[in-house]
Amino acid sequence: MTGPLTENLIKKEFSNEEILNELSLILSSDLFSNSFVLSNFLSYIVKETLEGNAQAIKEYTIGVCALGKPEDFNPQVDALVRIHAGRLRRQLNEYYAGLGIDDSILIEVVKGTYVPVFRSKAQDSKVEDQQNQFQYKRSKLTLAILPFRNLCPENQFQFFVDGFGEELTRIFSAWPDIDVIAHHSARKLNENSADQLHIGQNLGAHYLICGTVMRISNDIRISVGLSESLSGRQIWTKTYSEKLDMDKVMDIQDQINDDIFAILSGNYGFIIRNAMNASNSPQQLNLESFDAILWNYHAQMTHCVQACLHTRQMLEKALLKDPKNVMCLVVLGDLYLFCHTLGYPTVEEPVKKAFELVSNAIKTDPLSQYAHIILGWVYIYLHQEKNAVITFEKGLLLAPPSASIIGTVGFGMACAGEYKRAHELLSKSITLNPYCPWWYYMSFFFIHFDRHEYREALDYAYKIDSSDDVFLKPLLKASAMGKLGLICEAQYEIEILNQHFQSILSEIPCKLSEFIIDKKMVENILDGAGKAGLKLNLIK
Repeated sequence: MTGPLTENLIKKEFSNEEILNELSLILSSDLFSNSFVLSNFLSYIVKETLEGNAQAIKEYTIGVCALGKPEDFNPQVDALVRIHAGRLRRQLNEYYAGLGIDDSILIEVVKGTYVPVFRSKAQDSKVEDQQNQFQYKRSKLTLAILPFRNLCPENQFQFFVDGFGEELTRIFSAWPDIDVIAHHSARKLNENSADQLHIGQNLGAHYLICGTVMRISNDIRISVGLSESLSGRQIWTKTYSEKLDMDKVMDIQDQINDDIFAILSGNYGFIIRNAMNASNSPQQLNLESFDAILWNYHAQMTHCVQACLHTRQMLEKALLKDPKNVMCLVVLGDLYLFCHTLGYPTVEEPVKKAFELVSNAIKTDPLSQYAHIILGWVYIYLHQEKNAVITFEKGLLLAPPSASIIGTVGFGMACAGEYKRAHELLSKSITLNPYCPWWYYMSFFFIHFDRHEYREALDYAYKIDSSDDVFLKPLLKASAMGKLGLICEAQYEIEILNQHFQSILSEIPCKLSEFIIDKKMVENILDGAGKAGLKLNLIK
């Protein structure tokens, strides 16, 4: 592929003679003089570009004209060109980091294309300075979906290829936690530049999704990647391979798009996790820059008192400025509920207050998926099992669900006593994204405890990696051990409960009953804890 940016750099910055002199310097270096293959590869693509034949530079022509492959060479079967292209990029990087560090011209082969780009060293330094000084001004994390590249012979299935960028833009736009750049803007800029750093900075996007579509015999292969705009670092990639069936080609696209969304979006998807990990400390995050979802993520993953209280403060402050912010309304309602369950400071009548916040969110945005999911949780706390299940299922249908939404509903189903449905949803969520919060494992604990599979329940209790501020971790371990007759092993957990949670021991039955509708489950957990040695008279 080529475009105006490449053409301008060739015509305005340098003469053909200057570029050919730079090529000679590179080819005469030890890195290239000892490699006939890489020298021919680079020489061919540079000279073809200078002669105005950039459009003809394809995998096939490189293989036949530069690498000596026969005319029946099939690049869909033989990956030789792709392999050597990767080697060529690495060798060029090594050259410019060493012998060519003072060269005035940079010859680059940007990943995703075989057409070289020619840049001046001064221009390169300017770009680096801009990158170092670059700061995003948007109030939310921002995503751009670039047009997928068509690697099919003769650009077959272009309608199918174009559909990925357009549909993914539409699907991600329904996710309230981020802003999504309009696809026509991403397409227009992508046509003028092959440099993702350039594209991301000009769009003001923190993250880019790009991909390729390739036909191999009777199969269609779609490769998708997520990268950071500022650094260019790829943080996720996945390849899908499907049998080519023209009657089902759009179904294939829908399934792949839904899978991409499920993996990347949500509280525990790759985008939010990467954004959170990119910060040196959660306390340095600014809600106005990164939005409420990042603080919610931190609180949900640890449930430590400090994180929950700070998150609450930030959310309440944000709502004073923007009372109709749907995301803040829902997240704060969710926060009030689990702070109440864990015995942390919260508002008076937290369930009632959470219902008001979530109801206001749904009035503002009746199609908010997250709002309906948290409304389902309010029904859990009200012990309205039927309403909870109906609302959870409705929430799943409002938009393609992320892995975290699927897992959250799975946890809700476990607390509603719908263990079979819970297992189905949680298993799907973890398959899509194995990275999950501790309460997923608590859900599996409930599922196995209900089946009297106490050994399996104990295994999941050990996986609960919540903050030490959470009483459920030692309680569930002790209960499973009590059921298994592991009384000596349980004493460490009993000691933690007696020493660190003395003030709330008498409230444990009530706290369990608040979010676990199944009374038999609550009684069974307390029975196991009693057998382990927890004094039941303290918690009656």
